[in-house]
Amino acid sequence: MSGYPYGNPGSGYPPQYGSGNSGYPNYTQDSGFQSQPPMPSYNDNQSCASLYGTPAPPMPNNMNYPSGPYDSYGGNQMPNAPYNMGGGSNYPPPPLGGQPSQPMFNQPPQQFGGYGNSQYQSPYPPQPPQQLGGYGNSQYQAPYPPQPPPSSSGGMYPNVQGPASYGGGAPPPSYQQPGFYPQEQPSILLASLEQYQGTVSPSATFNAEADCHALSQAMKGAGTNERALIDIIANRSNAQRQQIKLQYKTMFGVDLVKQIGGELSGHFKETMTALFDAPASYEAWSLHQALSNGKEGTLREILLTRANAEIRAIVDAYKRMYNKDLEHEISHRVRGKDFKRMLVSAVQANREELSPQQIQQARQSGIESVIDRNRARQDAADLYKAGAGKMGTDEKTFNAIFARRSYYQLRATFEEYQRKHGKDIAQVVRSEFSGDAEDAYLVLITCIRDRPSFFAERLHKAITGLGTRDSTLIRVIVSRSEIDLAQIKQRYQQMYHRSLAQDVGGDTSGDYKRILLAIVK
Repeated sequence: MSGYPYGNPGSGYPPQYGSGNSGYPNYTQDSGFQSQPPMPSYNDNQSCASLYGTPAPPMPNNMNYPSGPYDSYGGNQMPNAPYNMGGGSNYPPPPLGGQPSQPMFNQPPQQFGGYGNSQYQSPYPPQPPQQLGGYGNSQYQAPYPPQPPPSSSGGMYPNVQGPASYGGGAPPPSYQQPGFYPQEQPSILLASLEQYQGTVSPSATFNAEADCHALSQAMKGAGTNERALIDIIANRSNAQRQQIKLQYKTMFGVDLVKQIGGELSGHFKETMTALFDAPASYEAWSLHQALSNGKEGTLREILLTRANAEIRAIVDAYKRMYNKDLEHEISHRVRGKDFKRMLVSAVQANREELSPQQIQQARQSGIESVIDRNRARQDAADLYKAGAGKMGTDEKTFNAIFARRSYYQLRATFEEYQRKHGKDIAQVVRSEFSGDAEDAYLVLITCIRDRPSFFAERLHKAITGLGTRDSTLIRVIVSRSEIDLAQIKQRYQQMYHRSLAQDVGGDTSGDYKRILLAIVK
């Protein structure tokens, strides 16, 4: 992958509410994802409160308009998508959040505000706290819980032809001893009212030294054992990969990512290097590529879907990697005044977010206890005055409301607007904006209503049509693999009546196909 920055620091995102608190989605002990109960539908003329146990009066449906085509988010058109955002569509409950963190140092569990300020009560049953962290997301706990040794037929590294002491079974005791590794950082995806799951979880039998020996053996001599690389790398969390990078250079004096990059090529190489980079560094690199090549869809995908702490980490990484200010780059490279204004607002990382106390209150008393209905009515009135209620459009008012309010406060605003004026907010945006600004507002609206559905369509557009948008496919699968890829897979099946694995497998080949399917699972 040309220009990819190797050897970035192996740090995850910084904590949002203190270093001892983590709320990354819980990982299951088995490799198969257990599907959750179906999510309740959300009608455009139905109050969000009624879905979550708080009585709400029905709203009249005055929306006598056809559903419009789903707009493009990156130049890949897909008219009349079955999961459109316009009038009359049913939406699953709102997005944005992880799960409560496990107790640390014998402290009681704590509740945290989440991705995009989720406030709704979870449609899923409570999950017991798990004992593993990952992807730079939870406090590192060593040693890992005891596991039975792998069977002698294959061992931990069945595709590595190496010494029997670690290639055909459990690593020897010298490899089992916990060493000093970088501490995993707490997740910025702090717990909220939804429970999302990734498809990649930390390896319970993880041992960095044994993995380093196995990786070295896989690249030894003529040729490379690509399947052995996939077996190891696709089944480790990002935080564990950062430990492997450090240990490999310590043991062999060689940069692992550069060595792998020298052995591989094409999209397989791009995927492997993406997996080894820290999340903020990878997304900073993706933004740099997008700004250099005019990829507005990538800018929307990253900057308009991340939480405040994620944005701050990306801005810091961008400065460290390129010695440039991300806001300055946006101001000088992005065309379109309204679209540029939205992106500049996003990189301030100043959206209202719920406190841990508000999350707890919403769980106990319902969503209405933390939504300000008076503010929602006032914001709805201001949006009407800035758009349909006047000649022309007051773009600054739209931006101020969409950029500042929490996701669930905005959803309440959408309800009040529809109750008062009989129009879905997506239809309003289509009538008031065009081009990149219109697409940006529709990205926000979709993520406010259901974030996994946005990424499901993003993947579908990357796969379908003439050619594959491989960088988008890689970026979404890698960046969501430990966050909500399990729910993205569910939405993909619901929206397109095909499995994500089926479409990915049909549009890729060779080791590139194998590594993506190993992540999607």
